[in-house]
Amino acid sequence: MKFLMLLLVIVLSSCSSIDTEFTKAISFGEIVDLNDYSINVEKSLFVRLYRSPVYKENCFIETHGVCKYQYFISVSTFDEYPDVAIYKLSEQGEIKEINWSGSSQIDTAIIEFTMNSFTEMALKNNSSLIPESKKLLVMVNPTSIKQSLTKQSTGLR
Repeated sequence: MKFLMLLLVIVLSSCSSIDTEFTKAISFGEIVDLNDYSINVEKSLFVRLYRSPVYKENCFIETHGVCKYQYFISVSTFDEYPDVAIYKLSEQGEIKEINWSGSSQIDTAIIEFTMNSFTEMALKNNSSLIPESKKLLVMVNPTSIKQSLTKQSTGLR
């Protein structure tokens, strides 16, 4: 009996790899309703973006601050019993622009995020950081996510 309880605890704890980071995001991070962006594009999903500070970075000089953010997306259908999913975005940084694209696939969103590698505050505080702009194209639905990254520009100081 003890063996079964131990096995159950191990199995359940392995299912929660995203839980700790996502818990931080919904506890003290910022939540953005992405359906409010690109109002001319019809949306078949309800999509939210969760932003949580990454505190492992140490890019500020003689002070503390947020260098980067970790992002998560939750998606759900508009059904009576909606399909739902939560995904972690592959890139960290600070999102500066959000654009939806139309999708011919059912219950699929295509969203382009333009983001910087560091927050504006980090770049102002530390002149040795190299500002890098990138675009992350995300195709998401309640069963999968595809992410592709394009480097837009690197700014030299």
